[in-house]
Amino acid sequence: MSEFGDEIRRLLVERGISLREAARQSHFDASYLSKVINGHKPGTAYLAGVLDEVLSAGGKLAALVDGAREQAGAVPDDRSPLSVLLPLSFLSEPGGRQALTVDGAESVLARLYRIDAELGGNELCAVVTGYLQDAARMFTQAPAHVSADRLHQVMGGLTQMAGWLSIDASRHGDASRYLSATIYAAHEAGDLGLAGHTLGYMSLSALYRDRHGEALSLAETAIGLTRAASPATRAVVRTRAARALARDGAREACRRQLDLAEADFGDGTGHEPQWCRYVDRIELAAQRGTCFLDLKMPQAAIGPLTEAISLIGSGAPGRVRDLAHYSTRIALAHLRAGNLDEAVSVAGHAHALTGQVASARVSERFSELVGALEDCGAAQAREFAESVRAGG
Repeated sequence: MSEFGDEIRRLLVERGISLREAARQSHFDASYLSKVINGHKPGTAYLAGVLDEVLSAGGKLAALVDGAREQAGAVPDDRSPLSVLLPLSFLSEPGGRQALTVDGAESVLARLYRIDAELGGNELCAVVTGYLQDAARMFTQAPAHVSADRLHQVMGGLTQMAGWLSIDASRHGDASRYLSATIYAAHEAGDLGLAGHTLGYMSLSALYRDRHGEALSLAETAIGLTRAASPATRAVVRTRAARALARDGAREACRRQLDLAEADFGDGTGHEPQWCRYVDRIELAAQRGTCFLDLKMPQAAIGPLTEAISLIGSGAPGRVRDLAHYSTRIALAHLRAGNLDEAVSVAGHAHALTGQVASARVSERFSELVGALEDCGAAQAREFAESVRAGG
């Protein structure tokens, strides 16, 4: 136990705030905060500053950290988000790989997004880890002429990509750590668009873990942060809110967010940041269809999901993971709408596509479809489900 940890504990009790709620408001991982409170990890100036605000401590926590450092003669370890929010392995030498440069970071992100659409997140998590190792070294060794804002934007783009890949690989603990690092980087760079977009990913992660209230709260905060952001950024955070509302059965509110997303996206064709260029008509159609599916409106879901698949076929054939995902969704929509022959036919196509990508998220959705077909009682659906399970 430490004086810093004791004071956090006292303030949590005094303010009536749970550890989980403090973690949510500060965008730190709850397990990390627990280790700090129990003295298993040291406090840092950045953490103290954030918790001073969350717990209305008036700078007392920051003073405790500063006092402990002076007493120990310690060197600050939180010049970047990496020292607090990323695993220590990311601070190690990159093992002989060619070091990442600031100028090359955007092209790296472009490649990662392209490969991600083709392969899925399972395999790419290790790849992006290597780039983060290089970026961590770059962050501490960058030339003097490179601005801190630009460095934080580079780090934010990479850690956000790592967070998304972790969501796709169903590694939500890792996703929380990476995305928290992105929030820090966005704050330091003064980039509210990046911060809001990252909260949108956090909302999606919460949704996949059936935390609908948390997902909606994060999405609403994201909407507030991105009011002056690019059209695609504004649009996609509204789809996150729509997804959360759909899970709660809020039809009118969900439809409103979907319509606002369409309006935001159509607001202009200006420059979009690299991390938001995946947002297009395909994404918006797919999100609308998915919302209708969650709202138990399967017949309404079929149209936009079919549109998304058609748009991929005509203009983006490399998006194999999306094809697999959307085909799974449309098969489920047909099943729920009573179109059994069509459901089994599309499910067969989805099965073939799912085998081509390494995405735990897509595999989980396909397994849910197989279970639904198995439970529907029809012989042809049961036979299809049995053949899938027999094939492993």
